[in-house]
Amino acid sequence: MMIKLSVPLLAASMFLAGCAAPPPKQTPVLVQTPPRIVVVADPKLTELLAYQASLRLMTPSELVKAQLELSRADHAPQNTIRRAMLQAILRTPGELARAQTLLDSVTQASSDEAKLLAPLAQFLSGQYADLRRQDEAVERLNGQVRDAQRRNDLLNEKLEALKNIERSLSVRPAAGAPK
Repeated sequence: MMIKLSVPLLAASMFLAGCAAPPPKQTPVLVQTPPRIVVVADPKLTELLAYQASLRLMTPSELVKAQLELSRADHAPQNTIRRAMLQAILRTPGELARAQTLLDSVTQASSDEAKLLAPLAQFLSGQYADLRRQDEAVERLNGQVRDAQRRNDLLNEKLEALKNIERSLSVRPAAGAPK
């Protein structure tokens, strides 16, 4: 009987010994960290972004003054972008289109300064295109509202005319009533 007991005991100890075996060696996995990107802002870009922020805070008279100052400035790409920003902030009819034209001249120029400012000009041009589409949609919707209001006014006039006709009709005497 002892033999029978030792075989299962031997099998169980071998099973447990197999579980306790050291794990196979794994090769370490090297994890690469993404390279750090350091953006050094060009002073011209920083100045243009600050100029854009200052435009939003200007009063109408200050905007006119800025427009006069820019009209005297040279046609360097930086000043061209300033002109476009100023025209876009004025938002009078056609100014966004003129601003986009100015920005397109910067993106197509071949000077080093223009190449540096071209991404900003492209970004602003895209923003101004979106604003133009929004303005056109607002105008279209305003036109629809005006048309609906005219139709409403016309229908109200017709309704009032029908009410006046109804009031002006003589009341017919009831049947069997003395005349």
